[in-house]
Amino acid sequence: MENENLSLKLNYFKKKLKLTNEKIAALANIPVATVERISSGRTVNPNLKTLRALAGVFECSLDDLLNLKDTTRPYYLDETTAEIALSIKDDETLKTLLKTMLQLSNDNQQAVTGLAERLKNLQDMGIKAKNE
Repeated sequence: MENENLSLKLNYFKKKLKLTNEKIAALANIPVATVERISSGRTVNPNLKTLRALAGVFECSLDDLLNLKDTTRPYYLDETTAEIALSIKDDETLKTLLKTMLQLSNDNQQAVTGLAERLKNLQDMGIKAKNE
């Protein structure tokens, strides 16, 4: 196992889940210093108990935590995010839409999302009406 990968993964989950080293340590029931050493890359081989505790906090498998699976594929916190990313990967229209959305303010993103949800509901209603 490359320690750099574990350090990167821990910091990824920490940022994504908005957790501090102190919170991770408390949830995993391990010392804060242990989390800090792993996060900084100073701990080369944490013990299995520590790794299992961290995987439990991040709700992932040990394979995911240690990058033992296919490392060429990006990792995500949940399956839905992975599916969305794969659908965007080869679709230039979706890429453009997402890039544009990311440039909008939060209020405008919410407005566009609301509009898209209303359009989807109308589309679903039209499909249901045709099937009846």
